[in-house]
Amino acid sequence: MRKSILVSLALTASLFAGVGVTSTTANAAGWHKGMPKALQGTWKTKYSKAFGTSFKLKIGKNYAHAQGLDPDYLNNTHYRYLGSHKYKVTGYEPIYSKKTQTHYYKWISKHHIVVSGTGYYR
Repeated sequence: MRKSILVSLALTASLFAGVGVTSTTANAAGWHKGMPKALQGTWKTKYSKAFGTSFKLKIGKNYAHAQGLDPDYLNNTHYRYLGSHKYKVTGYEPIYSKKTQTHYYKWISKHHIVVSGTGYYR
């Protein structure tokens, strides 16, 4: 009887020792479908005297369309958060290349973002 109690205590102790070693990791830096909520909306650049216009960028739930001298469309988007308010966005470009393209967005404030070095404002 005493031996069976000791064996069961040893097995129980080994089970609890194994529980502390096991760890789970979250995939928080994975790819997400669509566009980040913070970037969605209509954005525009400051007026450019050289081009005689300001460029517009419309970001929806699953697309990013830039309008200006040369249109730049990105459909069926997926994004990854890179940290420090930076996002890597990939999507299908249906006009010229008809391939997947990658754009980088940086959220500065609710009224200012930077896309590939160009500042856009609300």
